[in-house]
Amino acid sequence: MIMQQEIKQARKRFIAMAVTYFLGVFNDNFFKQAVLLLAVSAGMSGLQGRATELFSLPFILFSAWGGWLADRFIKRRVVIGVKFLELAAMLIGAYGIITVNWNWVMAMIFLMGLQSTLFGPALNGSIPELYPPEYVTTANSILKLVTTLAILSGMALAGFALDLNIPPMTDSFGSMVVAVTVVVVALFGVLASFGVYSRPATGGRVPFPWTGPLHSIRDLCGLRKDPLLLLTVGCDSFFYFISLLAVLVINTLGLDQLGLSKSATSILSVSLMLGVCIGAFVAAKLTTDKRWTHVLAPGATGMGLSLGAAGLLVQAVPAAPFYGLLFLLVGAGFFGGLFLIPVTAFIQIRPSADSRGRVIAASNFLAFLGMWCSGRIFTVMDTWLQPAVSMIVLGSVAVGVGLLLWLLPLRSLD
Repeated sequence: MIMQQEIKQARKRFIAMAVTYFLGVFNDNFFKQAVLLLAVSAGMSGLQGRATELFSLPFILFSAWGGWLADRFIKRRVVIGVKFLELAAMLIGAYGIITVNWNWVMAMIFLMGLQSTLFGPALNGSIPELYPPEYVTTANSILKLVTTLAILSGMALAGFALDLNIPPMTDSFGSMVVAVTVVVVALFGVLASFGVYSRPATGGRVPFPWTGPLHSIRDLCGLRKDPLLLLTVGCDSFFYFISLLAVLVINTLGLDQLGLSKSATSILSVSLMLGVCIGAFVAAKLTTDKRWTHVLAPGATGMGLSLGAAGLLVQAVPAAPFYGLLFLLVGAGFFGGLFLIPVTAFIQIRPSADSRGRVIAASNFLAFLGMWCSGRIFTVMDTWLQPAVSMIVLGSVAVGVGLLLWLLPLRSLD
């Protein structure tokens, strides 16, 4: 009864948090997908890898700073300040995409990564402050549904926006729509951030982590005292590594190998995210804060089998059925969501209140180190492999991780 009252009281505050998160995630994915599609259609598919590296770099360099801010200051103030940084980034990106200046676009992508670096620990660390531990997994699944919807709409609308052709602005109207949209959404994000709630800071006078990445590495090494938490952080990093590589491969698969339009290619990526949304909902039903490790091995294995099957379908049938490919990608996303949600919740619940931001920041550091590597690896794969073959390789890696998780005595780690 008491827990139900706490959940009801937190609902309005959670809505403000969810809206703030939704707008930020939408902007990130809308702009990034537009840039990636423009690069591939211009014969510059390798730019996808460089953009991914630039977006990930701030997480590698400054994750410790984001964790320090989340522990040292009231999280609400951190969120508001970061949303103003997002607005500045979107203004830079709007100019770059209108003038087709790739240097400005890349600068904006770096700033997007920086604001996400500082934003994540503050907002994610607010969830355990808002809800009792028993409800954190459910709250995360709801937030994942919201953010996945943001990813879905952002990635889908990017392709449709770029395909808009209105004479006499046929070549530039779509880019203009993208530019205006990201600035307007960023403005609404600033307004929504004022409704975010958090408790007073609990981190005390913790010294500022001037060493940045070295500090994050030390924090990760400190997780050896808690093997299950360390494994969970590793699983989180693996998910983002494999899922980002899959999105990059899907873009070249759709535009280059299958000859699809930007809109249809975006729908392929959207199907992956739709599956994550469904998997997140199922994960909330199948797991609790006490029992969740049983979904890790099936999640990784299913994700790998689905990705591999999608690659095999295209490789075996050059004119692969579009809806069959969509079905397999939804399946890959479903198992990915099943894998990710309990991992995210455990990383938020396990640390003590005064170290939660630091642990989340260390997790972000490792996750985006994986994403940075995915940008590098994609550049190599794009040079030497067909997109369908790359998809098969990704599926094989995920199946291998799944088999490893089947063999590990996960219950004994807790």
